[in-house]
Amino acid sequence: MENLNAKTQQNVSNPSMMQIPRMLPLKQVVYYTGLSSTTIYDMLDKRSDRYDPTFPIQVKLSKGRVAWVEGEIAEWLNDKIAARAH
Repeated sequence: MENLNAKTQQNVSNPSMMQIPRMLPLKQVVYYTGLSSTTIYDMLDKRSDRYDPTFPIQVKLSKGRVAWVEGEIAEWLNDKIAARAH
């Protein structure tokens, strides 16, 4: 029984090993991208002329509070940099 409990404990995720994604509020997304908040929301709106399906979708954290995954914003920016004409 002790061996089973030790094995079970090894299979449980170690909280210190979990990677918690960093979430960016709109103000920081505006800062990092250089886009206005209006442009960001237009890029997310399928009915907008500015719609960009590649732009990361925000995560609803609670009622009235959204944020973006930092890694997704970084990846989007890196894709834009890589796609530019040299």
